[in-house]
Amino acid sequence: MTLKQKVNLMDLQGAIALKRDTFQKEVLLWASNHLRDYPWRKIGRSPYEILVAELLLKRTTATAVARVYEDFLRRFHSVESISEADEAELAQVLSKLGLQWQRAKGIKSLARYIMNQRRGEVPSSLNELLNVPGLGEYSARAVMCFGFGIPIAVLDANVARILTRVFQRVLPQKVPQRQLQEVADLLVPSKSHRKYNLGLLDLGALVCRYIVPRCDECTLNSICDFYKLDTATRALMSTTTKLHKIRLAKGVGLVQLANKARMSKLTIINIEAGRTAPRPETLQKLATALGVPVEELIVRGSK
Repeated sequence: MTLKQKVNLMDLQGAIALKRDTFQKEVLLWASNHLRDYPWRKIGRSPYEILVAELLLKRTTATAVARVYEDFLRRFHSVESISEADEAELAQVLSKLGLQWQRAKGIKSLARYIMNQRRGEVPSSLNELLNVPGLGEYSARAVMCFGFGIPIAVLDANVARILTRVFQRVLPQKVPQRQLQEVADLLVPSKSHRKYNLGLLDLGALVCRYIVPRCDECTLNSICDFYKLDTATRALMSTTTKLHKIRLAKGVGLVQLANKARMSKLTIINIEAGRTAPRPETLQKLATALGVPVEELIVRGSK
């Protein structure tokens, strides 16, 4: 580890220690009044019921899953019942989610693994869950927290966005997932962790949004590095753009724009697709290359 990395790590650890109590308190306070109501969030759900929710939530919306969740549990009340079911029967129940045959095959394979390795019992340790085919880090941690009541941090894109904004000053611009998970682990409280994790998930989805975040309404703005930026800079860093439309209107190709703006074609593709929000200096370079005011590239959204 270089001296600079050691200094950055010390800064991050110091920032976490300084903000941890307020971070936990504010997230729990917000969660008391704003959590979204989904059937798998009922108190007392078993590890199996949480596992099912995580499997169904892949590559679809929570609203869609809410329409099939209870029916799925009625039809398949255990890992064993899934392993014994025909894929056609599983696919029929999953048809409202789309990709039903792919989902049915994956869920049945997972159930067979748990039957063979655990006699149908959902694994109760993170390492064992990570060995289950079809379960990733987030889903495994969700089962541990919401199913087994273990104080463990869950990290999805919404939570990651909150962390990178609150600790923007001390985190690198491109934060490795592993480091974000470490930050999340240091912040999770030993008590009320279920409510806290749900609060973070919903705060990121509803308030700390990727596009047009509601910073003035956010319960964490008193400790958020991103919020402390001036309004103009914050708007540029959380904006979507009209780049694609303007580029085509001017007849400028991707390669041509990349050369003019002195940046990679992939960067421009990601900005146009809305997969990344351009930094102020990046947006200025693109505007200059296209010969338009930077304001012309910005899509203004209402809060």
